[in-house]
Amino acid sequence: MTNRITACEQAGYLDGLAAGLAQALTDVEIVAAPGGTAAVPADWASDGETIPHSLAAREGVAFVRVPAATETTATLTELGVLLGAARLGATRRLADHAVAHLSGRTSGGEPTIRKQLVLGTLADLLTEVEALRVQLMVSAASAETVADVHHRITDLDWEAAKLLGASGYLADSPGRSCHVSELVANCWVAG
Repeated sequence: MTNRITACEQAGYLDGLAAGLAQALTDVEIVAAPGGTAAVPADWASDGETIPHSLAAREGVAFVRVPAATETTATLTELGVLLGAARLGATRRLADHAVAHLSGRTSGGEPTIRKQLVLGTLADLLTEVEALRVQLMVSAASAETVADVHHRITDLDWEAAKLLGASGYLADSPGRSCHVSELVANCWVAG
């Protein structure tokens, strides 16, 4: 399982949320999701079954209707762990984009990235990523813990988006991955 967690995180980091999602869904039969809507890589869905969502489409993710799962199974909990790793990779990717963005801006005659508040925010963000990674690796048996990790990832994503300033909330900004990532988690993680 550790190798799959690492692979999902790496895919999310290197190639984005959709790639991490694809890695997490490998070998998973998509027959039911807790809420009756499944998030899948866009190229896995046929046009007739997708629920239109412009931000998700820009991230390479599609939402499709499936039967609602009647109970949380071990498979869904394991999927939640893998999806959490993919989301952590996407969070790290967004943090890297924020660093590049802030390095190119100045405030008070120096790069914004050198400001104490910015450095503290980045340090807190990356520390939390590490803590959540460890928690995912040791919590695969607890659906409640996996759900908590996903809630914390969502909070981290929005902290990373804030570092982009107003541009972090534009549809064509990498910050859009925060919103799509949260929706993806809402499809697959019960609780």
